[in-house]
Amino acid sequence: MHTLRTRKKRAAISIARMKASYHSPLLNNKSDPLDELVFILLSQMTNSINYERVYDRVKSAIPDWNQLLEIPLSILENLILDAGLYRHRAIRLKQIATRLNQDFGRVSLDSLFDYDDERAQSYLMSLPGIGVKSAKCILMYSLGRQVLPVDTHSARVAYRLGLVTTADPAVVDTELSVVVPPHLRFDYHVNSLAHGRAICRARRPRCERCMLLSLCQFGRKIRQ
Repeated sequence: MHTLRTRKKRAAISIARMKASYHSPLLNNKSDPLDELVFILLSQMTNSINYERVYDRVKSAIPDWNQLLEIPLSILENLILDAGLYRHRAIRLKQIATRLNQDFGRVSLDSLFDYDDERAQSYLMSLPGIGVKSAKCILMYSLGRQVLPVDTHSARVAYRLGLVTTADPAVVDTELSVVVPPHLRFDYHVNSLAHGRAICRARRPRCERCMLLSLCQFGRKIRQ
């Protein structure tokens, strides 16, 4: 493993190269934190075409999330049927709506704008179906916080570049936040996600097309 200084320098160069190629793509995430939470819950274990269509249908039918308190479970299930696991997702949405109403007097996450990062993340992770990655996505996309969500793509890219010691997202979550400074975390997240999907794939990575090959020991090794 390289020194921390070397890994920080490699991270900065890698982020700049990925950003030049992918232009920090927006992933249809939402500026409102509760919109983003619903979007994330619908996206879990399904493909983007399905969950984006289902989210639009739900938002059109329920423009005010306070309506989740009254809408019959069967109608909510029917709205999200195409996303799969519809009964499980519908129950979670109802549970979250009830909890938010109890905590804040309305079905909203706007109070989190006044929380610091740690308190906001802790609250989000106390909600059904929201783990550390989902909580950090809400913090980053909707609350404008300089956190670093880690998924399988960003973890794989970081590990192959030698920025972290393992590809395990749970470990990468801690190690990568030390290597990537706050002002570069958004760019790392969105561009490494794009890179992991397009080039640095889990199977049959396209190393011959990679703009990071000169920095990547993994890529150079399999190209030998």
